[in-house]
Amino acid sequence: MVGGSHHVRHGWEDYDLWARMAEMGLPGEWLPEVLAEYRVHQTSMMKTQTIVDTNYRELHRDFAARHPWVALVDVETRRYPIDGNPRLTSSKDRSRLDDLLPILRCPITCQKLAYDEGRTNLVSYDGMVRWPIKEGRPCLSQDLSSPQLMPEAHISNELPEEAVQVIRETKGWVLNLSAGGSRHKFDHVVEMEFAVFRHTDVVGDAHHLPFDDETFDAVVVMNAFEHYHDPRQVAAEIFRVLKPGGRLHVRTAFLQPLHEKPYHFYNCTRYGMELWFEAFETEHMHVSSNFSPNHTLAWAASEAETALRRDLSDRSAEGFKSASVGRFVELWRDPSQRDEPLWTDFERLSQDSQETIAAGFELFATRPADLPKL
Repeated sequence: MVGGSHHVRHGWEDYDLWARMAEMGLPGEWLPEVLAEYRVHQTSMMKTQTIVDTNYRELHRDFAARHPWVALVDVETRRYPIDGNPRLTSSKDRSRLDDLLPILRCPITCQKLAYDEGRTNLVSYDGMVRWPIKEGRPCLSQDLSSPQLMPEAHISNELPEEAVQVIRETKGWVLNLSAGGSRHKFDHVVEMEFAVFRHTDVVGDAHHLPFDDETFDAVVVMNAFEHYHDPRQVAAEIFRVLKPGGRLHVRTAFLQPLHEKPYHFYNCTRYGMELWFEAFETEHMHVSSNFSPNHTLAWAASEAETALRRDLSDRSAEGFKSASVGRFVELWRDPSQRDEPLWTDFERLSQDSQETIAAGFELFATRPADLPKL
């Protein structure tokens, strides 16, 4: 089916054959017996051709062209596995990180992690990737090696009672994703963030969660999905780290002004939320108290008043504040009346101010010129 063995200059014909079998979707099966013995001696092809520096480089280039999906480690970065010493911590010196280490994994290699010799970094088991430890927290994202340190007194929005109830009802590990600065710390809750807040356990990227498969009995994510650049990827990662039957509690924005820019990417309808979490079994979905329509109106009105006062004048802002909601209803329903400042002042705001509470955006774009053919 795969055309037999091909000649691969400098070696690896068998590796090439196995790769082509995998590309055809042919399954392999483990046989618990020795079918053949393989001997490498000083005059073998491996010793005299394959590992010769120039040949090895050419072999890598050729193999990458044949099978670009195969991860190859170049001669300059051959693997240096860490030693077998697990560097166990005595009970009196154990830290929070010691308790979490068994459930962590490298987000790049997906391998388990261990301390380095100085206990200042975590290292993947192949020795290829090192992750710094800052303020006792592992920084498990390439973009967050020097995370921002938030003041100890910083408190983010309180966890809603529904989320607290999920936490209290869960006996095993709970992941509080994008937790911010929590007021209370639960021993069985792992708090992950992009910065170091007062109770942060792990600094990492929600799109590549640095945890083993099926680790958590519950995951809570409060008011964060609008800030993920690929929500479906984050949802898939949550699915991966949740145990079968594990619970998920998410709150995310629909009609909210722009906030925490430039890291506000999406506002989501219930139908978008259903699409993001289609792999899960939905128990129920509803509008929570913090997202009721009065919050939408009040937040947008507050941003509007601030923008009018900043960009135009106190008079314009006061005119908006004194106008009735009913007048805006009339202007919306009858476009012929939209020639008064209460309506037109908003069109005079700066683009930066308009973006915060705009109804939408207009894009003009050009496809880049095609790359030259090789």
